[in-house]
Amino acid sequence: MATTQVNTSNEPSYERKPAKRTLSTSKKWKLCSAAVHDYTQKEDQWAYIVEQFPTEKAIRWRYEMTKREFFSDEVEVKIDNKPFANGAMRECFRAKKLSKFAVRSPREDWHLPFANVVAKKYFKDSDSVADFSHKDKEQEWHLPFANVVVKKYLKPVDRQTYFDDVQLQMDAKFWSDEYNKANPPKKIDIMQMMIIELADRPDKPLYHVESVIEGDYVKYNSNSGYVESNSEHVSRNTPQAFSHFTFEASGHKCMVVDVQGVGDLYTDPQIHTYNGEGYGSGNLATKGMALFFNTHRCNVICEALGLSKFDLTSKERKRTTTTSDGNTCLRSESFSSMDSEGKSTAERDVFIDSGIDEDSMDRKENMFNLNNQMEGAKNVPIPKIRLPSSSFDIPEDKADQAWDTEELQRMQRYNSNNRRPSCIKGATSSRERSELARKSSASDIDSRVPIGKKEERATILGQVHFDLALYHYMGRFEDDKTADNNSALFHLKSGADCGLSIAEFTLACLHLNIYHDELRELELNTNLVSESEGFMYLEKAAKHGIIAAILNVAQSYHLGLYGVTKDWVKAEKYYRKYTECSSASTDIDTHEPTYQILAKIAEMYQYGGNGLDKNPLKSGELYTEAAEAAMSAMNGRLANKWFMLAEEVWAECEEDE
Repeated sequence: MATTQVNTSNEPSYERKPAKRTLSTSKKWKLCSAAVHDYTQKEDQWAYIVEQFPTEKAIRWRYEMTKREFFSDEVEVKIDNKPFANGAMRECFRAKKLSKFAVRSPREDWHLPFANVVAKKYFKDSDSVADFSHKDKEQEWHLPFANVVVKKYLKPVDRQTYFDDVQLQMDAKFWSDEYNKANPPKKIDIMQMMIIELADRPDKPLYHVESVIEGDYVKYNSNSGYVESNSEHVSRNTPQAFSHFTFEASGHKCMVVDVQGVGDLYTDPQIHTYNGEGYGSGNLATKGMALFFNTHRCNVICEALGLSKFDLTSKERKRTTTTSDGNTCLRSESFSSMDSEGKSTAERDVFIDSGIDEDSMDRKENMFNLNNQMEGAKNVPIPKIRLPSSSFDIPEDKADQAWDTEELQRMQRYNSNNRRPSCIKGATSSRERSELARKSSASDIDSRVPIGKKEERATILGQVHFDLALYHYMGRFEDDKTADNNSALFHLKSGADCGLSIAEFTLACLHLNIYHDELRELELNTNLVSESEGFMYLEKAAKHGIIAAILNVAQSYHLGLYGVTKDWVKAEKYYRKYTECSSASTDIDTHEPTYQILAKIAEMYQYGGNGLDKNPLKSGELYTEAAEAAMSAMNGRLANKWFMLAEEVWAECEEDE
């Protein structure tokens, strides 16, 4: 396969090298068969299980991703009664699982490498399940491919937790298939996970089951921003690009993180969803997405996949750097952040022999429904043994950087209807198109207009930026834990520009010196304060339904605040919208009473002006409505005042007649 080499300039270029001699298909199969044969000849380190532990009948539960349901069959297992490794929440046991379907003959070369797969090309007409002798069965127990790892929770958990874990991993597998459709230089896979239920035991315990992973087990990233680095502090490209890809391919709805495993065969991932629903306590929602983007630097695979760079400050980017080959180098050890249980990722034990790492989550919640993303999903093949790509493909040490020009072009052309960029520019342009499309029909202040899909996703990106602003405000990424106000302001503005209402209101309050709850001590430099910009964000927040913003905009048009020209027509509309929203809200402490607002509208109609026609009749009705509301609120003094004003304006109306 022809490869490309990335230069050392700022802008990567892809130069086509002379084509290497490619191996024929038959040669590749010979290499594959030789590797499989060598693997089957290895001494089975778990052979003791066959002799020391009894055979147990088990119900095996597997998850059908396209149908989103479980189905079961029976298998035979032998399980060691002593755990060989403990995680934070689960303990791991060596076990053997006998294939229910694979049929063995006395021939030595019937040692197939794929457990639980029917190898049809070796079947004979005379073969049948009934011919499967006891001797052949004992031989199969000793095959290394019968070795599996079973995991059990240390503390009692709900039965559904086991099934939720499987659903999580298989949903992550769906996204690995979507990633592979983009033709990256290295394909990835996520291990099949299943459940066995030992029905013959009194308590009918459940276990998670996975195949043993041979090789060096590596945790490439975590659910809280940790990025794996070797002794030279260099991170691999493929795992990080995969996590970034899932964020864009899902339309910002979810992100697969906690990528770990051997090579590019992953296991035990975590999924963040935009609303934090499903996938257990390891689902950190947009906060987890923010932590990922804080340490992620787009590499050559991200660029080839057409992923957009997440907007960061120059200071944030200086914390890490990208080498000429696109790898991310960490400049600070402070990014070895904490996992969801508060334990440093550097302290986590890795069990190389089994491929089992500590669990980083307690998945007890119902799985988040991703039906929109799952539509049209195809059946997922059972993972196969992965041979080193250096056998007949891209060399392992170059696989993250090298591919031919044709593959690069196919990757760049890849796109789906759900794809959404990670950058502010892409999010804001789609919002502008959406707003222009409905501008003629929507009210200027209709804060309850349903948000379309594209606009909603832009808001998710805004929430990610807002979470980063909060982290910088709290000093999360500084060694001395002091606030990074410049980065906090950058991400606050980014969130506002993406259409997040709370970010819009907070930024407006900073410009206009209005009291607010979020980022309370954050201040703008004097030269950055702008009343016009502040009011622009204030009005945007009002349109998006922030009650305090609606009230402030109404008062601005009523009294001419913040350099705004008085416009009582708009003031009345915003006041009325405020009464509608505040009556449905339970947070009454920060709201002005409805009867006060009604009295202000009545006063505007009493005198007229600033674009609003005088209307004594309507004014009297509003004063009366305000008085009745005041009486209900046990404020008799104001009620009497407004009853009297209602009589006065009505008398004026009679005189005019």
